[in-house]
Amino acid sequence: MQDRPMQGIEWRLSHHVGPQGELVPIAEDVMATATFIDGSVAGSTGCNRYHAQCRVDEDRLAIGPIAMTMMACDPERSAVERAFTSGLEAAVTYAIAGEGLDLADADGRVVLRLRAVPALVFGGSRWNATMINNGRGGVGSLVEGTVVTAEFGVDGRVAGSGGCNRYSGEYALEGDRLAIGPLGSTRKACLELEGVGEQEAAYLAALARVTTWSFREDRLELRGADGALQVEFRPAV
Repeated sequence: MQDRPMQGIEWRLSHHVGPQGELVPIAEDVMATATFIDGSVAGSTGCNRYHAQCRVDEDRLAIGPIAMTMMACDPERSAVERAFTSGLEAAVTYAIAGEGLDLADADGRVVLRLRAVPALVFGGSRWNATMINNGRGGVGSLVEGTVVTAEFGVDGRVAGSGGCNRYSGEYALEGDRLAIGPLGSTRKACLELEGVGEQEAAYLAALARVTTWSFREDRLELRGADGALQVEFRPAV
């Protein structure tokens, strides 16, 4: 008896089998996923999107052939992609324990280990920004050594750090529509790291431009009226 159902849950790859049969952990920033539903499996290899037919009978399964997009990947993601797709095609049994899913080959060797992705929620959530719109037509990563945060309360209030100062204010949510502000912040001079003050100003301006929100895998994306990404967040640990 499995601890929980396999289907209808997004699973994230944590380990793949290595050349000596050992399980190799993947880098935390590589998001390779699998969702099993209605006779198919689909997700991300960490770079490309894929889908395949999947037959499940008790603890046995058969996956393939796999169809994928053909975007070029960096070497690390390419290696994960090869191991992940090979593991999916080799898997013939599965076992679930708690939040973990193991896929094993015909010899009983675990070839892929995945974990359930927690369901994301908007209200009552805490996030760390990873990308910020600079207001000049570009989106960039954060100044090294800075942490920019947002906490969206269930009471329609938002608060966090712009990387130097604390800010707070209101937000209004209706479906996928989102309006943030007005926001107030402390006025501490941001002199510790070069570029922190400019980044903070860009972040608060980006929040003011937000009109929609959506989840994409493990990310929260806030976009403006023209569809441009304003801020990308990942869940705060």
